[in-house]
Amino acid sequence: MDTMPNVEVHPQTALIDECVAISIANLAAHEVVVLEASCTDKNNVLWLSRATFEADKEGKVHVATQAPISGSYQGVDPMGLFWSMKPTEKNAPRFSFEKPMLEVCLSVFSQNRRIAQKKIFRLLVSLDIEKREIQEQGVVGTLFYQKGMKKQPGIMVVPGSNGGIPEATAQLLASHGYTVLALGYFGAKGLPENLQEIPLEYFQNAMRWLKKQTLVANGTVTLFGTSRGGELVLLVAAMFPGEMDRIIAYLPSNLVYGSFPELSKPAWTYQNRPVAYMPSASNEEILRASTEGKIPFHAGTFEDPLEYTPIFLYELEVFQQYREEATIPVEHIRCPLLLFSGEEDALWPSALYGALVMERLESQGSPIARKHMSFPNAGHGFKYPYFPSIDLPDHFSEELWCIMGGTAEGNVYAARESWSEVFKFLKTNSDRGL
Repeated sequence: MDTMPNVEVHPQTALIDECVAISIANLAAHEVVVLEASCTDKNNVLWLSRATFEADKEGKVHVATQAPISGSYQGVDPMGLFWSMKPTEKNAPRFSFEKPMLEVCLSVFSQNRRIAQKKIFRLLVSLDIEKREIQEQGVVGTLFYQKGMKKQPGIMVVPGSNGGIPEATAQLLASHGYTVLALGYFGAKGLPENLQEIPLEYFQNAMRWLKKQTLVANGTVTLFGTSRGGELVLLVAAMFPGEMDRIIAYLPSNLVYGSFPELSKPAWTYQNRPVAYMPSASNEEILRASTEGKIPFHAGTFEDPLEYTPIFLYELEVFQQYREEATIPVEHIRCPLLLFSGEEDALWPSALYGALVMERLESQGSPIARKHMSFPNAGHGFKYPYFPSIDLPDHFSEELWCIMGGTAEGNVYAARESWSEVFKFLKTNSDRGL
């Protein structure tokens, strides 16, 4: 051949939630090649995916329109090489990266010989986004905004039980044209150490602060939370109706739960009084229920990770007399609401919780526009499209592993569809519904 094989990628640099077109040119007609994608995470663990393709009669492979002969994913999928990457080390934590840019190497092999290679870049934040650390007027977090101080609709992102400042989600949302406050409320400098007795007034104050910023267009604020953060945004919207314009809740609960990691104290307070919450079974009660066959036993290892959903379902039965008092009064919400859940959520039963939110809104005659998207084969770990290996166990500590649920294919579908729905929702006028 006069010309060497080469990998073409458009665009070569893109946000992590953006699709790219990969092709291989200058192969022999019908040549069989292996395309490999690799990168390292923040723990310096190497992640890999591979797919075998047959070139067409012109010596080209088009990943966007061709299904691989074999490999780490099946069927036609332009981004299959990205989400199907898995760690090369045993018991590796779930994929994460701290730098704003992830380098991915694409390599082409023919007869076990590398014949082409190309590096591409996946961005967690657009290059035109600036950030400012916030510790003022009782608000702790990071503000992300577009260079040039352009006014954009406001979003406030809150974390779940991991705490800290949720910068990853916030800066990616900002990259799509929003002024975003990543708000901390525990687990960061100047904040409580644990999710325990957090005043709900703190979030009301943060919303009011954000709406006053000159970078926020028309004083608009959307609340965005995941898991315990999803529980929180529903609760805040019910307690302070009229303070926000939209709510986006990934994998939320319809119930208020207790503190974390200690479960026996209130997570939230209002007017210096604890907000009622669902009790949690003690370790002894869980062990007894497992011995009696009421809860499946799991060792909590990487090979046999814990499933928490059966425990939550067990507690719903055992403590059912507390359910009404602990239920979030979502009928008080006065703005459009978008919920996402996974039908195979193994961390808590988010599909059930989401259905109960919708049922309560319906039974109470709520007039708000609302939508609940519950995804089959999806667990608790989906959010960003094309993230690597989103069906692996996660570790709560060095010795305790849990499963998030769902298949890799189910989770990537849920991530892609929900993320797309988020931006449709954000662009919809409140008076036009969903």
